[in-house]
Amino acid sequence: MSLSSESRVNTESNEYRQIVRIAKLYYEEELTQEQIGEQLGLSRVKVNRILQRARKIGVVKITIDAPESDPYDLEHALTIKYKLRDAIVVPDAEEGEALWHALAKGAAEWLVDHLEDGMRVGLGMGRTLSHVPLYFNPPEKINCSFCEVIGGAAETSGGFSNYNVTSQMAELAGGRAEYVYAPSILSSAEACLSFKREPSIADALERARQCDIILQSVGPVNKSALLYVHGYFDEKDLEELRENGAVGDALGRFFDQSGNPFPTRLDDQILGITLADLKKVPWSVVVAGGSSKVPVIKAALQGNLFSVLVTDTKTAEQLLHEG
Repeated sequence: MSLSSESRVNTESNEYRQIVRIAKLYYEEELTQEQIGEQLGLSRVKVNRILQRARKIGVVKITIDAPESDPYDLEHALTIKYKLRDAIVVPDAEEGEALWHALAKGAAEWLVDHLEDGMRVGLGMGRTLSHVPLYFNPPEKINCSFCEVIGGAAETSGGFSNYNVTSQMAELAGGRAEYVYAPSILSSAEACLSFKREPSIADALERARQCDIILQSVGPVNKSALLYVHGYFDEKDLEELRENGAVGDALGRFFDQSGNPFPTRLDDQILGITLADLKKVPWSVVVAGGSSKVPVIKAALQGNLFSVLVTDTKTAEQLLHEG
């Protein structure tokens, strides 16, 4: 057995024999560190340090036998580069409906793995998120809540209610649904402020801010933007946004290439949480992919708007290889 060049441990020494013995008890006999400590008269902390030493000097060598075609390296690289808590990379799919389904499946599977009793999950708006219920299949009932993080319960929401998956997700999980009983966008800042003063609305928005997990997508500043699709912005508005430095939006809130909020005339009319609120969520998940969204995702991640990324292979590679 060869030792690392970092080591100067004499293989005939008591130190070396102790390292080997503890390594065998832990990795071959599968004793816990506490059990090893009790058997050898050592503290658990001492056992842990010796196991770390065993790896450092080469007594223990760990290999990970993962298929090369799997996305683990991409996911790990994304977490390192963008300081994420987690990343999920799904197989490539044709942009449009096929990609929305692939991303929704990845998001649903991630959520099943992380959802626990007592959690509150916030759901934003977007075409991709509308497909998540198709793939969300918890193995058992979970005592949790799903809530809206932006208004949209009424027809005056401009069609955003079409993408509302809150009730479906709650039913699938066996949990509860919580709503913001108001439109996504009000006719004026005064109207929006009035709604926010209503106790039921204020409570709903505060619950949204207290989410453990929020799933949301991001969009570029083009005609695919939901605020354009539903008539709140026209082509001139989009052009002005781009010329002045806006690169994308989340929850109707725009941001620049560094992920900083980019103010628009609609900010005070949107009834929902802000980008600042989004950054405080423990598991803030962005579900997005496709060539047009690469600079948008990059900006959002650089601004720390999200701590988890669900994307496709091609988008992941571009996020890693572009400056």
